[in-house]
Formats: sequence, structure tokens, C-alpha cells
Amino acid sequence: MSDYLVKSKLGKNEWQIQSQARDHELICDTTDAAHNAGPNPVEYLCTSINSCIVMSAGMIAKAHDLDVTNFRVENHAQTEKLGHGKSVVTEMTIEVFFDSSMSKEKKRSS
Repeated sequence: MSDYLVKSKLGKNEWQIQSQARDHELICDTTDAAHNAGPNPVEYLCTSINSCIVMSAGMIAKAHDLDVTNFRVENHAQTEKLGHGKSVVTEMTIEVFFDSSMSKEKKRSS
């Protein structure tokens, strides 16, 4: 089991959030031109999901000595506004790509 602590607080600028994970500082912001200091919450969510997929795939490829290079993930998220400044992620489409000399059947089963 692992234990993680991420601290977040409102930043000095409107809609900006400052977070700290270990010795790393992250800025979360909105996407409009006036507040574009970092990814927005949905982009961080997509980044987290992509990172988990890529890290897991890398571990599997290494453990099974698979011929996998250039492993990458694209995550397209859609949101829906709920009103009162709130929104919800309604859909994520995740595509996985990698290069390999494996057959299509081997790629699917790996």
C-alpha cells in the first residue's frame, strides 16, 4: 500500500489552484486567455488516466519482454454544463497506439 498527500489551495488569481505533490508544484487554471497558467481540471484528469495507462503498459511490456515502442495514449474528454458554473465529464474516448513487429493477434492478446 502507498500513501499519497497532495495539497491544493486557491491561488492569487481568480480560478487558479496551486497544488503540491511531494516537491512538485502544479498550477490548475481555466482555458480562457486571461487565466491560462496551466491545465484545467479536466485536462489534469485526462493526464492522470493517460499516465496510469502508459505506466501500466510500460511495466507489462518490460515484464513480458514485449516488442513495444512508441507507446502513446490520446484521451478526448467531453463535458456538459450543469449550470451555476458547474460541469461534468460525460464521455472519454481513449485511443492507444504503439509500434511493434508483433502480429495483430499478438498485439490484441498482449
